[in-house]
Amino acid sequence: MNLNLKEKVVRTSTLFTIVFMICWGLVSVVAQVRPFWVDEWRVIYNLKFKSAGALWGPLDFMQQFPRVYLIIVKAFTSVFDYSYFTLRLPSYLIGTMTILLAWRLMKRIYPTGHFNRFLFVMILVSSCTFTNYYVQIKQYTMDLLLSLVALWQFIELLDITAMPVFKKRRYIALCISFLVAPFFSYIYPIAVSPVFMIVFLQSIYLLRNKKLGDFEKKIVLVRQWLPLLICATSIGVFYIVDVAQLMADKGMHRFWGHLMMDGGFNWRSFFVDFFNLFAEEGAGFVYWHLFGILGIASFLFGVYIVAINLIRRKEGQHDLIKLYCVLLFGVVTLLFVAGKFPMGEPRLNSFTIPSMAILMIFLLDKLTEKKMLLKFSICLSVVMYVGVIGNIYTTFFAAITGPEYARKMNIYKSTENAIILAQARNLPILITPEVAFPYEKTLNLPFKNTVPGDWVLKTFPAYKVTINTPVYNIKDLASLDEFVKTMPAHITSVLAGDGNSFQVVRR
Repeated sequence: MNLNLKEKVVRTSTLFTIVFMICWGLVSVVAQVRPFWVDEWRVIYNLKFKSAGALWGPLDFMQQFPRVYLIIVKAFTSVFDYSYFTLRLPSYLIGTMTILLAWRLMKRIYPTGHFNRFLFVMILVSSCTFTNYYVQIKQYTMDLLLSLVALWQFIELLDITAMPVFKKRRYIALCISFLVAPFFSYIYPIAVSPVFMIVFLQSIYLLRNKKLGDFEKKIVLVRQWLPLLICATSIGVFYIVDVAQLMADKGMHRFWGHLMMDGGFNWRSFFVDFFNLFAEEGAGFVYWHLFGILGIASFLFGVYIVAINLIRRKEGQHDLIKLYCVLLFGVVTLLFVAGKFPMGEPRLNSFTIPSMAILMIFLLDKLTEKKMLLKFSICLSVVMYVGVIGNIYTTFFAAITGPEYARKMNIYKSTENAIILAQARNLPILITPEVAFPYEKTLNLPFKNTVPGDWVLKTFPAYKVTINTPVYNIKDLASLDEFVKTMPAHITSVLAGDGNSFQVVRR
């Protein structure tokens, strides 16, 4: 198989997989084939039972969610009474935008015919964060999108300031993006931080450039720094109105404490979590190790090349993009060592995936340049393609097969029908924690051992906030009669169940 044929196979496979993902995501939005789970329940409960104003304050069930994003989601979902479709749609649209932006950036960074360029898209969309949260009502798809936006902003800033003809509309759009982006993601300030460092370095080089006049230097400096000053201002406001609550959340800190080096520097924790930073993006035993080893090798090689480029004052776009990637991992590492950020959790580190992909592709390209390593490099690239594409299909199919999925769907459908019946007949609902299967037996802070069923049931799309049917949590069905006796005398009938089955009980 010649190289051109391999490129066609990879391109076709990539496009087919992307179309499959988008179509499958749409099915998951339109058809009720994916029951919600504990992380989503907590967000949905806040959406349904807190006003837009209250969402600016502390959220129930130890949740943190960028408030502007959360309020926009509430404004949309409340119009449709928090239906299944509207709860799934925002994340699906954001995830699809992530795919499209990744494709556009791929074409912008790599030339046509570049064999490994499709890995940029596929490593991102095959990551566990993307495949797991593509249609989930969580903020992680937005984190992924804004990690790409930060990279796009950096490339735009490089292009705009280097253009002989200044394009006002393009520049205004860039400034607006810097103004808005900080309010939609807690990790965006980290993702954009290397841009400030690189532009600062460029500014020093510019001021030392004797070929340019003072007026030309001022023009370039203004064009470079105005968007970044807007960004810095937005980040400051975002911190005051939103991030400050996250930083003060002791429960959240305890929850992630095992992944944060806040008890002093520990070499073992450092190396384990740094390896996991890359390895966790690979699925299965083989690819977990492959991503870990290749990721660290790519980073170290990237540090070496970036150091040489800085010494030689190489400022080409590709050189600066590699510098951005290396600096981003440097920032994450420093935050981890300082005990301010967990480094081994893929959900929280998803913003590093684009940089990880770029560094991996760069190393694979360099291996290809060596005749002795050409075949090895091509084989390694093919193995990577097979792994990331295969992970997408297996993840999606695994999500809708097996006995656990069947039981979840049975609980979802049975509870939905029970809610509709209770609301139609004005019956209080008595529910056991089993409606929260399989999470009732796992540690779910702030609960000690179980997730009570009453608030979980209220997060189901069938439960209408406007009707506000009373829901009570009971330990189990064996204690049903005793609990009914304690209820007000005017209640003559209740609907009781464990999620799998329900019955009308009369006093």
